[in-house]
Amino acid sequence: MTKRRRRKKKGSPYEEVVAEVIRAMDPGATVIRGAWIAGPDGQREIDVRIIGTHEGQQRKILIECKDFNPASTGPVGIGYVDALESKGRDLQCDFAALCSNAGFTEGAVRKATRVGIGLISVMRRGDKRVRFSVSEEIFTRKIQVSHLSVNLEGPSPISLDGISPEDIHFQGLPVGNWVAHRVMAMIAFNPIVSGSFKATNPFVEPLDFELPTGTVKVTQLNFNLSITGGWFAQQVAFDATQGIYDWIRHRVRLAPGPWQFLIHGVDVYAGKPVERPPNWELEYINAAQPGEFMMRLVLVDGLAPQKPTPDLNSFLLPEDLDLTIPDLPDEAITSVGA
Repeated sequence: MTKRRRRKKKGSPYEEVVAEVIRAMDPGATVIRGAWIAGPDGQREIDVRIIGTHEGQQRKILIECKDFNPASTGPVGIGYVDALESKGRDLQCDFAALCSNAGFTEGAVRKATRVGIGLISVMRRGDKRVRFSVSEEIFTRKIQVSHLSVNLEGPSPISLDGISPEDIHFQGLPVGNWVAHRVMAMIAFNPIVSGSFKATNPFVEPLDFELPTGTVKVTQLNFNLSITGGWFAQQVAFDATQGIYDWIRHRVRLAPGPWQFLIHGVDVYAGKPVERPPNWELEYINAAQPGEFMMRLVLVDGLAPQKPTPDLNSFLLPEDLDLTIPDLPDEAITSVGA
């Protein structure tokens, strides 16, 4: 008896572009489009299979492609997550992901997050095989700096009565400029919109600061900051010339090379006031990985960082370069008056 040979499935144009983008993302990996793999219950059909190496170990990744028409079918639902979880387990892959040309329902995102299924969309601007634009709600901050003060510590007491930070100099450059950039970094690296915050900056060695009253030895610079403000939500569209959007982590990852990350419809002055954003937005600093892009906008009034800036960072302890504030209280990340 002659055994009939199973044909390689033709696949959709969307599967083609998914495979092409995946190859661009990891040129060293083997990417197979349209194949059959033996499972415990017989041969199973797959859309895209990736075999690569991560941290010295071979990894097998399975991607199911859903080329839906967003206008007629709507986004991919939870049932497809259920099916892929079962198939991934049967085929013993290291990771499985759904790639959608129409987005995902909230239920699909919740289930995929819980069971470890990836949800992605490919981005290739101008490619008609990608019929879907990633539309995402982003959260911007509008902040007013209501108070900023600086004090210096040294071997001897240092008085700054009547002296502004701009009148303090290190190596001929205004220390106030460095403080302003440091404050902006603190605001950027933490999802804060309200409260009072203090930063202590001990130096690895005493430094000579010039005041209008003369030169002083400084061992530590501290600043106190008070802000008020709130969160605002608005809808924008993401695109890229060659990349992938992660629907669970809300990140864009570009392929290696001179590709572009594009944002359409953003207005830092617009948006609907909200009390606070979802947890994934608040955890964005610790969740970020190398090579990822995301949208974070903050409008700050009452602070205008200027240049030139003295190089005080090289005199800080390495751990003090990190401005992330641990264990932020709820009131610090909640809109004022919400």
